[in-house]
Amino acid sequence: MQIMTSPRTVFPSKSGGISSNLISQLAVLALKLRLKAQTDVTCDVTSRSADLLLRGRVGPVTVRGKGWQSGLGLTCRAIEATVDSCELDVPRLLSDQKLRLLQPALGKAMVALNAHDFSNFITHPLMKTLGDLQFVREGTSINATLGTVTFHVLKASQTFRCVLQRADNEQRRARIEVQGDDIDTALEISQNLSDFFNDLVFELDGTFLSFRDMMVTGKGEAPSVMLALSIKVHKFPSAGLQF
Repeated sequence: MQIMTSPRTVFPSKSGGISSNLISQLAVLALKLRLKAQTDVTCDVTSRSADLLLRGRVGPVTVRGKGWQSGLGLTCRAIEATVDSCELDVPRLLSDQKLRLLQPALGKAMVALNAHDFSNFITHPLMKTLGDLQFVREGTSINATLGTVTFHVLKASQTFRCVLQRADNEQRRARIEVQGDDIDTALEISQNLSDFFNDLVFELDGTFLSFRDMMVTGKGEAPSVMLALSIKVHKFPSAGLQF
């Protein structure tokens, strides 16, 4: 994970060394530089002095944010991501004030999406395709009472209505029912989409997000779906990456 700051940015730390506060500030700055818009970005870094100075080890590290929007239109109402432990390249941090992971960091994340965010997610350029199925941006809705997310897909010029909800199966938490004029095709799409969401891995230039669970809630200004994700960070997304 390499986090770059601008050439003029210099953060002080105790005795010219490194601190959890320095790491937090570098992380926040890097995230803000990579987002087109945001209303809040914070990073909480926990560390012991000996682990940080001798091994470059910190953790847990938690990033929180609200109102995030990327350059290519990926959006969310809120996000909270925590990795248990990070091992940083200390010489690189001291010389260049850049954060680079020595090994992948593992953790979990929770992302809140309203209907507009969910549409942006399923139609995002980095979203994997599913054969000849095409996700439709329009017509997405979230029903907090029923605990469902409704969206649409196209297959062979036919439109199918898809209803996503949480399943009781601990291994396969997402269940999708599909409705359309062609019943056999609808059943096939239902199975394929259910597998697709349960096995989903969204890659963002070295950061991998995989689906774990979901919940629909009516709290806030509009209903939203909460996606629980596993995260594996090999490196921080490149500074010039459009996502």
